[in-house]
Amino acid sequence: MVTDWILIRRAAGELERELRGGRVMDAGLLDDGRFGIRIGGRRAGGDVVLAIDIFGSPPLPTLEREELSIAGDPGWSRSIATALRGLRLGEVRSRPGDRVLVLDFGTTSRFGVATGVKLVAELIPRFGNLLLIRDGAIIAAAKQFSPAENEARSVGVGGPYRPPPLREEPQLPKLLALSLAAQPTVNPAELMATASAAAEADGPLYVYRDGGKLIAAHVVPLAQYAALEASTAPQLLPLFAEARETSVGRRASDAGERRRTALRNRIEKRLHDTAAEIAQITARRDDASGREKLRLAGDALYTYGNDIPPAATRFRTPDDAALEIVLDPDLDAKGNAANYFARYRKAADALPHLERRLALLEAKRASLEDLAFETGRGDMTTLAEVGADLDRIEGRKVAVKPAGKKIARAPLRIERPSGARIFVGRNPRENLEVTFRIARPDDLWFHARGIPGSHVVLQAPPGAEPDDADLDCAADFAAHHSRARNAPRVEIDFTERKYVRKQRDAAPGMVWYTNARSRVGRPDAVT
Repeated sequence: MVTDWILIRRAAGELERELRGGRVMDAGLLDDGRFGIRIGGRRAGGDVVLAIDIFGSPPLPTLEREELSIAGDPGWSRSIATALRGLRLGEVRSRPGDRVLVLDFGTTSRFGVATGVKLVAELIPRFGNLLLIRDGAIIAAAKQFSPAENEARSVGVGGPYRPPPLREEPQLPKLLALSLAAQPTVNPAELMATASAAAEADGPLYVYRDGGKLIAAHVVPLAQYAALEASTAPQLLPLFAEARETSVGRRASDAGERRRTALRNRIEKRLHDTAAEIAQITARRDDASGREKLRLAGDALYTYGNDIPPAATRFRTPDDAALEIVLDPDLDAKGNAANYFARYRKAADALPHLERRLALLEAKRASLEDLAFETGRGDMTTLAEVGADLDRIEGRKVAVKPAGKKIARAPLRIERPSGARIFVGRNPRENLEVTFRIARPDDLWFHARGIPGSHVVLQAPPGAEPDDADLDCAADFAAHHSRARNAPRVEIDFTERKYVRKQRDAAPGMVWYTNARSRVGRPDAVT
């Protein structure tokens, strides 16, 4: 949604009607980085938060009910919050020709001494700023810059406030200019006058959507959108909130897909490198497993050494023609035998190491395949967890982030008619929750055989055993939440939870299990 100075003027009028006379109860950053001012004592109702997104695209003011952050605010935010608390909001106005909001806050002491400050929100795309002004001087600013950084103006705490430079006459906004181009018979001056008057009034807004998605809104009709779905709305601020949610959702989706693609590429590279190393180690192990042939060759050379001519390159024993021994022509029979015994001892020493290394690599490959599965189905939180797990596998330092305020999603829970309960983990964290926190030792644990998938736990009804319908349902959920969810039937292993244990140094959710039985799961049975 495109904004202009006329829409900001309309927003200023709506904010003043909604908030005038309200007292600032608190102020600070919201969880998403916007600056919020909680205002109470209004005649219109309870507390409301004026959220100012100065760095958004576009920068917008909205009225919401959000929680303010309680710690970690930058210095400029704390300074503004400290100065505003307890003050009452007076006039809200905009600057003609520019997307600048000015909010006057003030109070009068019991001795009749008035104090006041101005909060200036410069809602200019790519150049947004939030400043607190007292007696014409800047006492706090989200962004500061010197004349060397910006020749047109400087912003610094303690210095005078000068608004962004404007042309002498307000320019026709882009939306109105495009509308004028679509109906050239309209007089530009008349259109500007009509729009300016409508911005000051409380009339309807003209709203344009495409497939339900908000495209534009203005105080006058916009001819360039005549082909879209047109309607009217009584207030602009709800439209600003809708536009912001759409923009944030799109950015989050785009960012999520970029992160998903980056993780997928990293995982594929690690899988390729791991597979190559597995092939190399397997070849060395297979060579080492043939060490008995090396010992037999050494024994044969000692036994038949007198029958081997000098400078021979090959030799077959009389009693085993299939055993062909390759010789170094520069060595005699004893020297070649010593070489074979040395290779035999080396192979015998290397084999246990190769077996251990191969087991670690196979576990790493299984972890990577599990992370690839979670990357394909995970949300933003899961992608962050997958990234941290991948960092651990790659040996990178994992940053420890402070706990956020958001409550983690609980695992999926299904109540069965029999009284049984089924719990399904839908990401690595939920898998751990289901298996190692929710499940009891004798609860049944389900997982798709040999492929990545969710952990599923079946808790039987109190004092009873699970029936076949409950077992089938748990198997169906394990199949549906696995990599083979598009297959008609999936082999599912299940065992008691007490036989499941975590894999050491593996991705979360990677486990070993024993005493497994099998059951067939039908992914399409889960609706």
